[in-house]
Amino acid sequence: MANEVLKKGGEVGSEVSGETRSSDFEGMRFGVKAWRASASGVREGGSPAVPIVLVHGFAQQASTWDDTARLLADAGAECFGFELAGHGAGACSAGGDPAKRSDFFDLRFQARALLAFCRVVARDAGVAPVLVGYSMGGRVALQAACLAADDLRGGDQFGRISLRSSAAFAPCDRTGRLDVAGVGQRDTAATSAGDAVRMSAAVPFSALVLESAGLGPVDDAAREALRERNFAWAARVRDEGVSAFMDWWAGLPLFESQRNLDDDQRERLRAGRLANDTESLALSFERAGAHAMPSQGESIRALCELAAKGIPVSYLAGELDAKYCKVASTLQSESQGAISCCVVPAAGHSIHLERPEAFGAILEEVVESCTPKPAAP
Repeated sequence: MANEVLKKGGEVGSEVSGETRSSDFEGMRFGVKAWRASASGVREGGSPAVPIVLVHGFAQQASTWDDTARLLADAGAECFGFELAGHGAGACSAGGDPAKRSDFFDLRFQARALLAFCRVVARDAGVAPVLVGYSMGGRVALQAACLAADDLRGGDQFGRISLRSSAAFAPCDRTGRLDVAGVGQRDTAATSAGDAVRMSAAVPFSALVLESAGLGPVDDAAREALRERNFAWAARVRDEGVSAFMDWWAGLPLFESQRNLDDDQRERLRAGRLANDTESLALSFERAGAHAMPSQGESIRALCELAAKGIPVSYLAGELDAKYCKVASTLQSESQGAISCCVVPAAGHSIHLERPEAFGAILEEVVESCTPKPAAP
């Protein structure tokens, strides 16, 4: 399937290392890495597993998924690492300069490109992929989920109103908790023929897995604080350059547990960070930072609506990552259990790097739950 989905965009490596390709969307060239499913991982009955689209974090590339993708490929799942604007193999545009096309870095633009790529994978595989986003990649995947939920609302009066704040569409009780009663219940009406067509057009993924991803600012004050922080970081990387900035970035408490990685892993992680250019990193902060996300209330409601339509949503946080364990707890509470939230033991912010086997096992379960069962003889 990889050859059908992707345009050749670089050297083609072995099945183990993955194939480097590209995907064009409205003038932007996104890098993609494909890992073929192992022949030994063919499922009983010969039915292929649902493919997986993996979206990396800030200053990383698709290769950050190598260990996880190999495990999943051995289990029979074809994987695609989608690289964000200005990251990895993708040029900023079909031949351009980041500063001249900063709109390519917009969170919504990248989310639309991700949805378009998932549709291509779904078309060629015959089944929608599982979408997995880590950190900044989770931010883009979450924005894609909000856009998909907007599309699902499409024809009715509720859907014609653009969501802008949780207050307008998620009434709160006296404790301030979002009122999502009934949202997490599977909507059996979605099984009708008309709804099935609408679902396939609006939601080109079978399941969504968010790893260590924020949910968006809780209010306007939080959004402004995030905007100021992200623009300050953009200025810092422009002033200091990539190498000095990444030395500081790697030393943040958020990444402390990465010091337990072996020397080779740490060196590959650093080399990947240093492979980025200054302006692309700065624009990623300014145009796709957490301040550009939908509000937390809107994000949670969109995820609950997808779950209600039969699209499983999972949230993963590492036990050593206090910040995102709190996010997982908030999501579990506000969604009233509609979203599956899991804290992975002995892992920090980068679960797929620190505990690839545990992370892979979770994804295998998600894939298994979404993979069509072979017809009875």
